[in-house]
Amino acid sequence: MRTRLIAILGALAIVLAACGGEVAGVGTEPVDPDESTAPEAASDEDPQSFAEFFGWNTGEDPEAAQAQFAQQEAEIQELVRVCMIGQGFDYIPVVQPAPDFDVAFDEGDFAKEQGFGITTWYGNEDVFFGPDESWVDPNQEIIDAMSDSERDAYFEALYGAQDEGIPEIDEETGETYYTYEGYGGGCWGEAAEQVYGQEAGQGLWEEFQPELEAMYESIQSDPRIIEADAEWSACMADKGYEFTGQQAMYESVYEDIQRRFDEIVGPNGGFVDPFEGWSEDEINAFFEEKTPEEVDAFFEQAQEQSKQAIDEVALAALQQEEIELAVAASECSADMNDLYMEISREYEAEFIADHKDELESLRGNG
Repeated sequence: MRTRLIAILGALAIVLAACGGEVAGVGTEPVDPDESTAPEAASDEDPQSFAEFFGWNTGEDPEAAQAQFAQQEAEIQELVRVCMIGQGFDYIPVVQPAPDFDVAFDEGDFAKEQGFGITTWYGNEDVFFGPDESWVDPNQEIIDAMSDSERDAYFEALYGAQDEGIPEIDEETGETYYTYEGYGGGCWGEAAEQVYGQEAGQGLWEEFQPELEAMYESIQSDPRIIEADAEWSACMADKGYEFTGQQAMYESVYEDIQRRFDEIVGPNGGFVDPFEGWSEDEINAFFEEKTPEEVDAFFEQAQEQSKQAIDEVALAALQQEEIELAVAASECSADMNDLYMEISREYEAEFIADHKDELESLRGNG
């Protein structure tokens, strides 16, 4: 997926590094700051980043991103319509409210309001997850008029059968569930694959994974990154936080705060299964007997009851602790984002120059 690929290839690892792996200043061999490992500068006439080479829209132009999203969604919806007709179903192309691509993002403001976003969403679900209640799926009338068996067949055609994906085992319950690789199954998955799969550079990670991993290890070991990470650690120490680097902070903080959050609200973010202990026949009977409004009220009541057992004081304290740490980390990382992106562009430019023929092939397949 293009957005995932951009996240991998252009990600700010020292800020968002919640994943594993070595990062600057943590688990890497010492580098002499006077011994630069930076790549030779590429010609200004050559693309200076993967985004430039493949023409990816990284969100810097909100209007262009909005237009691209609208075009891709229209293409997907038309492909879904044709596919569903082939499966024997009527389908009205869906035009959902477009996301806001005006991504003028201020890390400091975000930290002050939402910390890292680990616990602060709780109690603010409407802000984080609230749907646009004014939007109505034009296919809802078609779905409502179906019998149960017709509805099951409709959704299977649209999204694929539940057991067509990759089987996974729930460690807590032992039950089997299924996940999908790529864009999912059914008509929607096929359409998304056809639209997004045609984009330039789609196979970049698959084609060059070892080389790209080596490149990013070089970025992380760049003396400028190591020096900046050391300065960040010193700044955090002045604020009362001891971390060897940003990667170390994220690895420990995310695990610790998430664990303590789960202890307060329960697993699954406090969301409960109101049907726990019910038989399948009882669950089916419930949905047959209740109106949609009664079903919604039932779920809302179950969630409200689950919240009554939560220690609100402990939760508020943990959320405030998260916010204070995030603010400190943000203040200490001023200008590091730009530095990392600048250094990443140097290495990406060299990578493009060294693998231009192969990358041209990937670009041509888009």
